[in-house]
Formats: sequence, structure tokens, C-alpha cells
Amino acid sequence: MSHSRSTVRVTRTLDTPLGVASAAPAAAGILLLHKNNSLSSHPPLRILNTTIPAKRQIKYLGVLIDESLTFSYHAAMAAARGSKVLGSLSFLRHRSCGIPAYIAHHLAMTAILPAMFWASPVWWAATPAVTTTLKVTYNTVARWITGLPLNTRTTNLITLAHLPPMEVYLDHLSLRYAIPLHFLPPHHALGPPHSQPNTHASLPGLHHLYNLSKHLVQGKLEDRSTTGTAEGVIKATRPNLDKTTRPLELHKKWLRTHLDYTIIIYTDGSKLDNGAVGCGWAIYHCGDQQLYRLSEGQCHLGNRAKVYDVELHAVQEAVSTLLTVTAPRSTIYKCIDNQATIDTLQSNKDNHEYARCALETIAALQLLGWQTFTTWCASHSNIPGNERADTLAKMAASSTVHCRFALTTKCWLLAQARKGFLARWKK
Repeated sequence: MSHSRSTVRVTRTLDTPLGVASAAPAAAGILLLHKNNSLSSHPPLRILNTTIPAKRQIKYLGVLIDESLTFSYHAAMAAARGSKVLGSLSFLRHRSCGIPAYIAHHLAMTAILPAMFWASPVWWAATPAVTTTLKVTYNTVARWITGLPLNTRTTNLITLAHLPPMEVYLDHLSLRYAIPLHFLPPHHALGPPHSQPNTHASLPGLHHLYNLSKHLVQGKLEDRSTTGTAEGVIKATRPNLDKTTRPLELHKKWLRTHLDYTIIIYTDGSKLDNGAVGCGWAIYHCGDQQLYRLSEGQCHLGNRAKVYDVELHAVQEAVSTLLTVTAPRSTIYKCIDNQATIDTLQSNKDNHEYARCALETIAALQLLGWQTFTTWCASHSNIPGNERADTLAKMAASSTVHCRFALTTKCWLLAQARKGFLARWKK
């Protein structure tokens, strides 16, 4: 038991499963998960001179938890909340009059459904009672968007409203919530989710999230729990602002401004139609206003990563090569044609593993006396270094020899979840 001036949390064992309550003392309650249906048969609980009554359901962080853990009562309240928000917006559109249907659809997706499906990964398990209760309001929202009459078939109504089937949408929300849980440290209270064979299949919770995500979450996962300490890389001024305004000419002009022994790294990633990805890198040094190739390489990273991921790994591989180079310490410019990769290397706020490893290697280079910068480079503009990195990346994607750093990345999993959601929607 723990308490403060404003909150009381209680866990009490009464021969069978646990009961939990959390609320301000004046409105506190205890939920008893017990075979005996009589609430009065249990002795009262007193905390801070306050009697905590037994209740059939309690509200915690906006979710109404009932004693049967079916969340039927919460579903009824969620449907009512959705109807309330719809009622406050209904004057904007009546049948075909008022705001256009696409604006009504936007309001439904950004105002009505978020209120109705609040915290749905906690309580959604596709049980008939919950589904039936919510569908009434969901179909009403679709009817408001389309302006169609009451006798319209539900399948036509949902299709013309450009809404996904409700069960598909709620499964997607749960899966999108479940995937990040697999990247939590083992000691975290919420994850990673795992199989719980002794838990009833119809109950929501972590086991349900695990069952939704287990077909995707396979192989060695990217490590997002290890904390990185390396600072980000400074962005240098772009040689050219876009791909259309003399990219090759401006890039060559930029190269001529560098001193001898300046290192220029070009990186690129590639993806084949079968999902296989690879990256390539080409390292040059400046001399007499020309570029001389120093090293190059490629890496096949399987089919469970995005191009964004492999672009970051290409930087990691390229800068690792420079740790053993005997050239005079000078300045390193990493020319990257993916702006998201550059932004991540400047601030790895999501703790991407490939970015973290690259930044740690860059920090080691800085201790050796190197200065490092990133800059954007136009792709497919006949810039020799970028074209060479692109060729190497395509060769790597076609390879069958996996890099030892091949991982299942979080970005890939989220992309696959959305792809599966859209595929189910189209059916």
C-alpha cells in the first residue's frame, strides 16, 4: 500500500485474485475480484481515517475497470462519450448540407474517435459485447460523415465514409502500441510482452498485445534501451539547396573549397522489391582540389529494416573504417542524401541503435583529433561519390551474405503494422 496527500493506491488479497483501487481519498474505491458476488460480505478498508468502499467498477486513468474484466461498462461509457462529441459537432453537417464530407471525416478521425477509443490497447480484445456496443456509435459517425439514410447497409456506409472497419482500426491501434513495448528494458513494468498461456484468451492486456505482435516481432531486435552518451553531429552548410538547381556543378564547387586531406564520405541505402535492403559507402580524401578514393564497402542487412535504418548503418561502417586510417587528422564531411538520417545524427532523440553506434564511433574519432560534420547531398544527380555509394548499396541489397549487424528494427515493424492495417482495410 502506498499513499500521498492526493492519491491512494491499494492492493489487497482476499483468498483469490488481487483487487486494485486508485483515486483521491474522498472518491476512493476498491475493486474486488472475488467469487463471492456480495460486496457487503467483505470487511471495510480504512486508510488515513477514510473508509474505502467496495465497488463494481473503478476508474483509473480514464479507463473504467469492472469486476469481470470484460470492460463492457467502459465500452458503454466510451460509446456515450463518442456520441457526446458527435452531438457537439453534428450542427456542422446535416445530411448533405453544411461542411464537406472530407472535413467531417477529418473531425471524426481527430476528435470523435480519439475520445471514443481512448486507451483502447488496454481494454480492446475484440469481444462480442464490447464490439456490439461500440459499433452503434461508430456507424452513427459514418452516417454523419456521408449523410446517408438509416436504411443504408453498414458495409456501404463504412466504405463511403472512408472509415476502416472498426475491429481492424482498433487492432491497428493496439499493435502500434504493442510494438514499442518490445523495445523496453526487461525490468520495465510494461514489457517486453510475452506469452501467458494461463491467461484467458478473451481478456485484454499484455498477453493480447503479444498475440497481436508475435507474427512480426521475430529475430534479433534493435536495442533501444541502452543509453548513449555521445553528442550529435553538427550540420554543415549544404553545397546546393535542392536537386534541380545545378546540383553537380555546385557540389564540385563546394569540393574545391576544402583543404588537402579533408575526408569526404558518401553513403546510401537501397531496397529491392522483395524487401531486402543494403547500404554502401565510399570514402575519399581531397588533394589538389580533386577527390582520391580512400576506401569503400557494402553491407547486406536482410529484409527487416528500412532504407532509413541502413543509411544510418552505412555511416557507422564508414566512420569505423577511419579509426584505422593513418592519414593526417583533419575534417570529415559525411554527404548523405537522406534528410531524416542527417537529423537523427544531429539529435538521436529516439535512441536508434544504428545512430547510437555511429555517434559513439564519431566521438572516438573526435578524441583522435578529427572534426566531423554532416551535409545533404543530392541523389541521382551524377555526383560521382553518391553514385558510387548508390551502386554499392544496390549490390549489397542483392547479396545473400548478411552483415553481423542485421536487425529487426522498430521503424520496420511500425511500417509493417501500417502496411498490414491498410491491407486488411482494403479487403
